[in-house]
Amino acid sequence: MRWKDETLLLGVALLVGCIALASAAMAQEGPQSAFADPVVYGAWLYEGNCVRCHGAYDRERVGRSKARDTLAREIEAEGCEIRWDRRYGGPLTSREIRALVAYIMAWEEQGRSPVTVELPPQPTATPAPISTRQSAQALPTPTPAFARAVMDARIKSIAQGNQLAYGAWLYTQYCHRCHQSYGETRQGRGKREADLLHVIQNGKTSTQMKPFSRNKGGPLNNREIAAIVFYIIAWERLGSQPALPAEVLAPPTPDPQMLQPIRPPVVPAIEGDAVWGESLYRLHCRRCHGEDGIGYLAPRLANAWPVSRADLYVQHTITKGVYGTAMRAWSQSEGGPLRDADIHALVALLLTWSAAPPSENNSAASVLAGSDWPGIWGLVALVIVLFGTWHLRSHVRAAHTSKITPRT
Repeated sequence: MRWKDETLLLGVALLVGCIALASAAMAQEGPQSAFADPVVYGAWLYEGNCVRCHGAYDRERVGRSKARDTLAREIEAEGCEIRWDRRYGGPLTSREIRALVAYIMAWEEQGRSPVTVELPPQPTATPAPISTRQSAQALPTPTPAFARAVMDARIKSIAQGNQLAYGAWLYTQYCHRCHQSYGETRQGRGKREADLLHVIQNGKTSTQMKPFSRNKGGPLNNREIAAIVFYIIAWERLGSQPALPAEVLAPPTPDPQMLQPIRPPVVPAIEGDAVWGESLYRLHCRRCHGEDGIGYLAPRLANAWPVSRADLYVQHTITKGVYGTAMRAWSQSEGGPLRDADIHALVALLLTWSAAPPSENNSAASVLAGSDWPGIWGLVALVIVLFGTWHLRSHVRAAHTSKITPRT
């Protein structure tokens, strides 16, 4: 009987240990118990990941009139500046994306927020440890690239519910410094709405036009950028300034610090293996840009590039592609097949072509183009044609005369 008592005591001890471990795990989870409901979990994820660009959900309603599968695909990789799915390098698991979709679909079904409980707080990032030597020194405070414009009560009363007035005010606050009033430059003339959104969100390479999207370090969320584009499109459709209160179009008082010249960073020249670049060109680029870059289905590449830093311009074009064209992004960081070293090799190859365009230098067309054609050769050809015509007519006349002359 003694061994039975010992077995019973051991079983009780194991049971108590399991209960203690489960209690400790539940205490360690903390707010995770609130995430049993996927809608609540999705609301918490939306607050931590989406609000910074889209604002509260009722501002943009990104899931309006969308099917569940379509919304999931857009969150995963297809419809946002960020590919959120971990399969594409994003931070969210499939379960988390399903929770986001559940929250958005529930919001749209009810026409209001489906969450009535208080959400757990968002996690605070743990700062990286600082060495003793660094902590002894005063670390400089970084200056933000953009300052948020503050809307006073008068402007808020005008712009609330009026996207045109809101976009005009945002344009004046963020764009007037470089572009002046819109009628001065009309930088949206002839451009599609999607093109304007893309440029404002991502900026323009090799220019002072910086990205304004919060995803790119700028100050504006998607709703604010859409309002600016709405104002530009309205201006272009009218062909003149829309009727708006003067307060909306009053430019801000410039900060003297903002008037200081912006010095571009010094970026070293891109170096690559042009021989390897030629192999890559034949494999990936020749089918569209033609043999040795002379152009075929796509533009000619054996050109002098009309920019101050041709190496950076060509590198960016290959890396990111050309928006709105068949020129895809080729960098692995953008989902393409090429490494950075491969892109540098292509840049080196194209820059050798811009210095001296290949292949065509020895072609018949280039020989004629470098001569006095059509001056000398045109005169020679004209003489040959006239002589041949005269000779042919002489033979025809002689034959005709021999036929009609009677024999004696």
